[in-house]
Amino acid sequence: MNKVPFPPKSFAELVEFLSKSIGLFTLAEVALAGLLILLAFTAPRLGSRAFERIERSFAGLANQPGRQILAVGLLALVLRALMLPWLGAPSASVFDETSILLQGQTLALGRLANPTHLFWPHFETFYVNQLPSYASMYFPGRGAPLAAGLLIASNAWVGVWLSMVLMCMAATWMLQGWVSMPMALLGGVLVTLRLAVFSGWINTYYGGAFTALGAMLVVGALPRVLRQPRWQGGLLMGLGAVILMTSRPYEGALLCIPVAVVLLGSMIHRRWSAARPVVFKVVLPVVLMVGAGGAFLLQYNLATTGNRFKAAYELNRETYAIAPAFLISPPLKSLHQGPAYFKNYFVEEATSYGSRDSLLSLLRSGLAKIFHTWNFYVGAILSVAFFAGLWTARREYFLWGAPVFFFAGYLLETWNFPQYTAPLFPLLLVLTMRGFDWLRMRDPDKLPAALFLARAMPLATLAMFALPVVSVVSGASLMGRTSLQATCCTVKFDKLRPALQAQLLQSPGRDLVLVKDGPYNPTGYEMVHNDADIDSSEIVWAHRLGAEKDARLVAYFAGRRVWEFEWLDPQSAARSRLGDGADDTLPYRFTPLSAAPAP
Repeated sequence: MNKVPFPPKSFAELVEFLSKSIGLFTLAEVALAGLLILLAFTAPRLGSRAFERIERSFAGLANQPGRQILAVGLLALVLRALMLPWLGAPSASVFDETSILLQGQTLALGRLANPTHLFWPHFETFYVNQLPSYASMYFPGRGAPLAAGLLIASNAWVGVWLSMVLMCMAATWMLQGWVSMPMALLGGVLVTLRLAVFSGWINTYYGGAFTALGAMLVVGALPRVLRQPRWQGGLLMGLGAVILMTSRPYEGALLCIPVAVVLLGSMIHRRWSAARPVVFKVVLPVVLMVGAGGAFLLQYNLATTGNRFKAAYELNRETYAIAPAFLISPPLKSLHQGPAYFKNYFVEEATSYGSRDSLLSLLRSGLAKIFHTWNFYVGAILSVAFFAGLWTARREYFLWGAPVFFFAGYLLETWNFPQYTAPLFPLLLVLTMRGFDWLRMRDPDKLPAALFLARAMPLATLAMFALPVVSVVSGASLMGRTSLQATCCTVKFDKLRPALQAQLLQSPGRDLVLVKDGPYNPTGYEMVHNDADIDSSEIVWAHRLGAEKDARLVAYFAGRRVWEFEWLDPQSAARSRLGDGADDTLPYRFTPLSAAPAP
């Protein structure tokens, strides 16, 4: 790979450096945001008549909350459906994804965990426990949407898609409790354009949208139950809390603790007669639902680890990993189990943990978390509205105190991904749309730039949405799979293993693929991962563990065709290619070892 010179010596080198550092999409967004600000102060009345016509066309939905929610849900559903011919359903390739997919399959089978396979050492893979049960290391809420997709449409990604649709609808409903109705509709549309088609939340299996759905329910219920305590609001808040505690319990708690403080504060300053409706119609339903969710988690722990008070995540880290989940924790004294190349990956995974070694590294880690959170949830184009919202909320302790509390806890975490900060999303969204409300309420004669920006920012968001649409439909490679820290674009999916599987499935019969591990195994790619029911799988992937153990494995899976997969020296000129659809960026050998016996 050619390195971009630093510091850049020309404008072209500067653009190349920035595009590689923050991504082409983010760079384009920053440039467009700069143009909007320039126009706001030089031509603030530009396009005012066109904007007025657009606003009148949506006036019919302005005061119809139910229709707003349905319209946003339909928009999220249709936009991604229109891109199916070009994007299709993503393949799970990252270790987190394959583990969560296993969990979804397990739940769809009506199980919390799978029995340990007789030949489990052959099937060890990242982020999956083999003992005392064969199960994902993640909390069960991560795989729940995938299980729903498998049950509804026999396709796990359908569950991801539906969770995104529900999240966009919930965002609109949540905003209706915090901002004006027109801004609630606009907020739902902006969330859809930014996340529902090209982001990693829709085109991977990480489950960020489902976690955010829970957060939307919690934050959306809060102003409603404070204004008028109702058991419906309590149930929705409780449901959101359960989604959070079963998908991302730590980050979910960072959101729910400030919410609980607000509820408690609302009761302290009331007489019992006034506080009683809050207790029985809000607090009690929330406590009952959270209690049920906690009981389920204890049972899930028992099924996956044999100990109600030990999570599958904790067990997996103790078995394989080096770095703990928190920067303040000591390094793990794990067993370092698995094939030799596992340790190479976990050493690389621990790089973020190294930021605790110096104050400068910690500062860089914190700034990176702030930047990536801003970039994913707000972005350059909506930043003016966000900062205006911060100004309007300066006396609303919850709206600025809760994000500060959340981020103080988040800074303690080792890694930095948008699914971690999903519970923070509704708070940032409320602040952004409060900013839109503030900008629109300015006197257009005294501050015409405010109205222009309030109108132009959604249009610019639409333009940024059109950019990857044109790129994908035209076949251009402008928007590849970039960092998951940006809303765009996760549009290039793994081809190698799916292509090999497709080739094998073309022939009748079942297959066993033996993967020969060696010095050329790529650090971030794993061929060995299997379905929840290994024995019933059409294709089984297994590590080679030596002639004697391999022979017993082959005998166990008698009647299957046997293949061998091996990564080759990257410097080697010889490449085994698998047609035009294969990813042959790394050389490999895929050869038959035996044919299935004739029936």
